[in-house]
Amino acid sequence: MVKLFLSSLTFIIKVVYGRSLFLFKGYKYLFLSCFLIPSLAFPFEFPPERTKREADKELGWMFAPLPGCVEGVGCAVPIAGLISNFYKSTDLVILKTLAKGDIEATVVQLQKFPIIDEKLFLKVLYYDWDISLLNYDRGIHSGKKDYYQTFENVNSSTINLQSQFYNQHLEIQIGYSSGGSEASKIFDAEENQFTNIQSPLRNWVDNTIGTQIDLTDNHLEPREGIRFELLHNATDYELSELSDYDVNSLNFTTYIPFLGSDTLLINAFQSRSYISEQGLTDENALREKFALGCDLEKEAEACREAENRRVNYWQARNRFGKASALGGINRMRAYSLGRYYAGNSSNYSLEYRLNFSEKQTPINWIIMGGVRTVLQAAFFYEVGSVSDDISELHQNMRTSFGVGFRAIISGLIYRFDLAKGDDGIAPTLFINYPLSLGTLGS
Repeated sequence: MVKLFLSSLTFIIKVVYGRSLFLFKGYKYLFLSCFLIPSLAFPFEFPPERTKREADKELGWMFAPLPGCVEGVGCAVPIAGLISNFYKSTDLVILKTLAKGDIEATVVQLQKFPIIDEKLFLKVLYYDWDISLLNYDRGIHSGKKDYYQTFENVNSSTINLQSQFYNQHLEIQIGYSSGGSEASKIFDAEENQFTNIQSPLRNWVDNTIGTQIDLTDNHLEPREGIRFELLHNATDYELSELSDYDVNSLNFTTYIPFLGSDTLLINAFQSRSYISEQGLTDENALREKFALGCDLEKEAEACREAENRRVNYWQARNRFGKASALGGINRMRAYSLGRYYAGNSSNYSLEYRLNFSEKQTPINWIIMGGVRTVLQAAFFYEVGSVSDDISELHQNMRTSFGVGFRAIISGLIYRFDLAKGDDGIAPTLFINYPLSLGTLGS
């Protein structure tokens, strides 16, 4: 634990004193403006007075099927159930595939269970599911079809302690998780599949420590103020061939009130990884370890191309680690999950949130219930980049922009975003606001 804290503290010192300054001039000004804006936008009262809505503590629920298919594997229809505030602030999430088939999924999450009333909370998460993952080529220049796809069973258990002080203005969080995965099939972009996989098993242990300083007017739905988040994650693999690495991530958000109940959000994010214990970096040794037995495959040439991608993926990851990726539900929403990654990543966002209804309305539908407090539209624009060389982090940026719709029901934020980027248009359906840092603040 001391090692995690000292690593995080060292990272902050380096950023503040410029020893590893990563922002080029234009984006450096944008980042610094996040610190200057509060003094301009909130000249009368800062930090703003804290507000609460009693309706956010009301019981809520949602039950829905989530059908999905994986090409060459099969389909499944998991059932998702969610109950918010069923015991004080506690939320419960359960997802289960009811009919046994080619794809299985089991997820159980208990969040914000109060151990010490309103001061110390417990989160427990367990999942065991079959999942299809796209492993893109490393870096910002990877193309839309530059990937190999794995189908694997992934399981993990997580325990997290979250402590909040001073009316939720300060949060400290520590977590531990362990898990493993077993790949059963690998596909290329043309849907050719290969099953002669060497080293299909991986196991890991993650340790996290993080903090959040929340100087906003509302913990759930801020409209004015600032929020600073810092998260340190250390990943240890049981295989000596794979490098262990740490990731430090910083997230800073300014909320500016507009036209009564609307909000302009400005967000700056940076993530940096470094190797804590070196694994294999020799290409021949890695090829022997992660071969696909292409001589046994009908599409031998396509298999070798997928094998090269797999070897290159782990070789670069062993050399540079992997900072928080861009793409998916949280940042750069126009791109698929984990689309862009490298040893360093950065992201900058503008989002305008328009509240067009704040009437407290009880809901009692077949699949959803609770007390609705806010209906919100959002318009956003994001730029981001990744690089193993931190001096080149902002030389090539990708963009993502779009619109979204959100509804806050019994303290949960149901979100639908539609974004456009270089890869096309992508929808996001999720619970919680974007641009967060892990489970900090949730």
